[in-house]
Amino acid sequence: MPEPPYNTLYYVCRRQAAIAGVVVNDTWQHMQPKGEGRPIDTTSVDAALDAVAAYNGKPGRSLGVRLRVWAGIDAPQWAKAIGGSPIRICDQNAVPATSAARTAPAPTACPAVAIRTVGRFWSNAYERAWRTFEKQLAQTYDADPRVNEVSLSSCSSLTSEPFVEPEDAFSKASLIVNGYSDAKYKACLMHAVQLDYVPFWHQTPVDFSFNPFREIQPSPPITDLPFTKAAIDACRAAAGSRCILLNETMGKFTPPPSPAPSQTPSLAADYYAMWRYMKRRGGSITFQTASPPNLLLAWQTNFAGWNSAVWLGSGFGASSLELFAPERSGTPCHDAPMRLWVNGYTCFSKKVMASWSGRLH
Repeated sequence: MPEPPYNTLYYVCRRQAAIAGVVVNDTWQHMQPKGEGRPIDTTSVDAALDAVAAYNGKPGRSLGVRLRVWAGIDAPQWAKAIGGSPIRICDQNAVPATSAARTAPAPTACPAVAIRTVGRFWSNAYERAWRTFEKQLAQTYDADPRVNEVSLSSCSSLTSEPFVEPEDAFSKASLIVNGYSDAKYKACLMHAVQLDYVPFWHQTPVDFSFNPFREIQPSPPITDLPFTKAAIDACRAAAGSRCILLNETMGKFTPPPSPAPSQTPSLAADYYAMWRYMKRRGGSITFQTASPPNLLLAWQTNFAGWNSAVWLGSGFGASSLELFAPERSGTPCHDAPMRLWVNGYTCFSKKVMASWSGRLH
């Protein structure tokens, strides 16, 4: 992620009628590089919020903002060093599809291009530092009418999604030798809303991104869906109606066949089961689409992928659907369709977009 992230209203201006809100991104590293409790740098976020306010100053416009501050691989170096040296993990999304690291029958060492570092995100000391930062963030933005939601990034590692962690052999060995355990990670996730959000954010709704929990200590990793359901319940118990249930993989899987009673449900089945549970819990639910390459891989055509993501999201109770921007750089998207493996973004031509107009569910 660039430092700081690039926030733009370019695509909002092109699709005003279809877009109700934007995500304003920043990183813990950019906002607090010098140490725990030091003043936070809000210049990037404030500039984005000012741009949204100016946009909303025009008649008929009411763009909302979801504020998301990334930790994990985007935590400051001082936080990564709490309790020991930063831990090296592997970002598989940065590995080209043709790499031996992806195509080898057995896991291979992580290529240099994909090595990232994280802190001990499951530890009490790291969490205390993050909690101090979260308090400062809330003191700045909880009463700010320009901020409609805040994303919870507690316990995160590879992305801003708290339930996402690396499962490859390189990362697993590196994490475990530095004190990681599935039990400690679960404890961090289970109490994140209660300890990191509720004491500081008194007005702003929080979106918590859930996935079927993956235990990485067993070989191969196994899924603990009951834990995810318990964490969903804990979020609603702690924050009530201000807890927004979020998942950021909508459309990644086609509907799975029902497994035989003696079989362990597939990962796809776990996601569909989690989505059904979210819908049963009701209240505020939102999804982010899976990355464009994953939509294409699952549904075979780009139109079918996007259409399925919209249709499924609506069917599982979403009030909103977060989309990937066409390009990480924010430049206008007008070239022929292309796929970028590292960034996971897709750019469609004007002709393709026009052909889809009014056709998505």
